Amino acid sequence: MAAFQNSFMKSLFFGQIREDLIFPYPRLETEMSGNVKTMLDAIEKFAKEHVQSKDWDEKGEMPREIVSHLAEMGLMGIAVPEELGGLGLPQSAYARIIQEMAAIDGSLAVTLGAHQSIGFKALALFGTEEQKKRYLPRLASGQLIACYCLTEPGSGSDAASIKTRATLTADGKYYSITGNKLWITNGGISNFMTIFAKTEITEKGEKKDKVSCFLLELPAEGVTVAPSEHKLGIRASWTNAIYFDNVKVPVENIVGGLGQGFKVAMGVLNQGRMGLAAGSVGAAKNCLRASIEHANERVQFQKKIGEFGMVKEKIGRMLMNIYAAESMVYMTTGLIDRKDIDYSLEGAIAKIFSTEVLWECADENIQIWGGMGYMKEYPYERWLRDVRINRIFEGTNEILRAFVALSGMQGPGEELAGLASAIKYPLQGIGLVTDFAIRKIKRNVMGENITKSHPALKKMAGVLEEYVVEFATNVEVLLRRHGREIHLRQFAQKRVADIAIDFYAMFCVLSRVTRAIEEKGGADKCELELAIAEAFFMRANRRVRGNFKSIDRNDDDAIKLIADRGYEIGKYPFDMLDQ
Repeated sequence: MAAFQNSFMKSLFFGQIREDLIFPYPRLETEMSGNVKTMLDAIEKFAKEHVQSKDWDEKGEMPREIVSHLAEMGLMGIAVPEELGGLGLPQSAYARIIQEMAAIDGSLAVTLGAHQSIGFKALALFGTEEQKKRYLPRLASGQLIACYCLTEPGSGSDAASIKTRATLTADGKYYSITGNKLWITNGGISNFMTIFAKTEITEKGEKKDKVSCFLLELPAEGVTVAPSEHKLGIRASWTNAIYFDNVKVPVENIVGGLGQGFKVAMGVLNQGRMGLAAGSVGAAKNCLRASIEHANERVQFQKKIGEFGMVKEKIGRMLMNIYAAESMVYMTTGLIDRKDIDYSLEGAIAKIFSTEVLWECADENIQIWGGMGYMKEYPYERWLRDVRINRIFEGTNEILRAFVALSGMQGPGEELAGLASAIKYPLQGIGLVTDFAIRKIKRNVMGENITKSHPALKKMAGVLEEYVVEFATNVEVLLRRHGREIHLRQFAQKRVADIAIDFYAMFCVLSRVTRAIEEKGGADKCELELAIAEAFFMRANRRVRGNFKSIDRNDDDAIKLIADRGYEIGKYPFDMLDQ
């Protein structure tokens, strides 16, 4: 269990609340906050002078010099250490800048994020000092533009199934890479590629195929970049297929070790998702601002439409959910900046929640604008098209829900497996059995207490205290019921993940509102924050309660049967003319 103690969410699956990881709510230091505000002012000026989103969208491209402008402002190396030519900003500052870029233009944010959130992130996280010194200064300056070559025609979320192969040359100096990569953001402008390919390795005397990660600087013989793809949204960004035909890569350009590519890829995506989550918050704020503007101006039936209850519900829900998403994003970047915390579940959860909040906000914004929102004369239909990709990017939300559930249950599952072995061999496992029994009694009888939230939030904290115990109990029930087959039970996985997502959101809101009350000098000065917390907890509470109930009472079998029959028939099987 000790391996899971440095993760807030993984501890929660054991029924433990690690308050020290989420209280107090993190914030940037005053000096750093001032620096970021200065950069945001420069970005706003840049946007007014250079960004032409409507034209870019219609043409399906942005001017190449836009990237040069970003480089001139230092934005191509935001998190690169200063000694290597970057700005050296912490993850929270990086996320705030990406948030701003996404509010300006989706294609612009994707281009910037693909360069550093994933493009050279493998180098930054797993590269040797020599590799970093060789490439990071030029990546930070914009001399090199990075892309991340993982996805293939037959390999999307299943990264381990890639077909691209790297073969060691006879002289042992190079790996020769052959294969195809698909939908590579920045592929059309990149001259630095992070490439994942299968390699043959020997383990315990046996030859195996395992993924390795390579760095490639262009130009390089054998690389062909296809024309940009035509897309539903983010049309001005570069998205290309890339073909590798016996491309030679020096052996010293392997990142993270031979055969360690899957670990590298997952590490990159774990942190890279935070740029996507932060960008979603920025774009969602844009939608809310536009919705409020129209609600305050549009008059129907002698009233501003913002006075009608159904519109107020939309605005209130949007604002509330954006607050929760923002709270999750900057809680998670705060964990990353601590550098000793396992944030893998928190990052996946923040990506899921933020991208789904953004989709809802973009859709509701068009609903509030009505017919005007549907017209190309206004930017709102483009916003909707641009944001649709976010629920697919960097791990689909379905795959990430499975990841959250299975990774979270891994610790309790291993403990139960160890317990079963200890019971079988009692003399060897008496300590494990005793520890488990004591902790379970303590959890079920005494529960978990939240001591660091503000007294004004006591009722909300109490809800979480009760739920955490119930959550751990239900996780144990599912593991005992399904055993190793839990990885096949995606209906159950989704419920567990959705509960975990709501829990993390609730804890982040609790922590953030606590800090607001303390800094503003009392609950009476935090009317809006308290209203947001109360409304969010009430709605999340209903979702959690429904998911708990449906663990045992659900329509899973009926839904499976309906889907299976649909697969067999291949279409909707009914027609009113036949009835």
